[in-house]
Amino acid sequence: DLHSFPTRRSSDLQTGAALVHRLMTVVLLRACSVVWVSIPEWEERFRPYTLGRRVPFRWLPIPSNIPVVDQPAAVERIRRRYGAPGGMLIGHFGTHGWPITSVLEPILSQLGCEPLNLTILLIGVGSEEFRKELIGRKPHLSALIQATGPLPPEDLSAHITACDLLIQPYPDGVSSRRGTIMAGLAHGKPMVSTWGPLTAPLWRESGALGLAPVKDAPAFVHLMQELCGDPQERQRMGLASRKLYDQHFELSHTISSLRGSASLEYSECAY
Repeated sequence: DLHSFPTRRSSDLQTGAALVHRLMTVVLLRACSVVWVSIPEWEERFRPYTLGRRVPFRWLPIPSNIPVVDQPAAVERIRRRYGAPGGMLIGHFGTHGWPITSVLEPILSQLGCEPLNLTILLIGVGSEEFRKELIGRKPHLSALIQATGPLPPEDLSAHITACDLLIQPYPDGVSSRRGTIMAGLAHGKPMVSTWGPLTAPLWRESGALGLAPVKDAPAFVHLMQELCGDPQERQRMGLASRKLYDQHFELSHTISSLRGSASLEYSECAY
């Protein structure tokens, strides 16, 4: 991401790194005949570094790398282990690095003040460490939040399936470059995420997710509360999630895009 190295209000060392980063981008783009991007919004950011060359940018849908596995017995065991009796099991899947936890923590803190019968299940690498750090600062959240730690793919699938709802906030907004949101879509889960600068209109138009502005924890929690009390809407969103995945992100779309590009380039060479 070019914006990882801002040039304004930064040190001389960071400014130098930013300039080198941009120069490397120019050199790389000069050698490209086509640029594949994980989200359409990257074209706007990279296009100026083509220096006027007519390089085609093409969106390459990125599928989920977590297989969907039908494991009803395992799902039931997970719900019994983590879920409160008669309560909701709310999942968050990720690697729990700081950029994500910086927007997740305020949401969890607000949930700790709400009279809701639910459990938050942190799924994946870094989840246990994040939970330990969080409850060290806010001990009252210990009963609310559970964590799985790292899991193999089949177990990840079962844990995602076991959740009634997923919460997947991102500091730059939901986008198709996020493998964690792809996993939720592939599993047909209702989800609440964030609307930000990298969020394409597709996400809002699909009706597959509840979307709150980035860093607006009260709005995010309000959406969660509405969905917790509306099983029909959760079911509708789950179906819309899987439909969105099938229409845009399933592996066949990635293969089709690559084959189509290869055919086009061969045709251009032939003439």
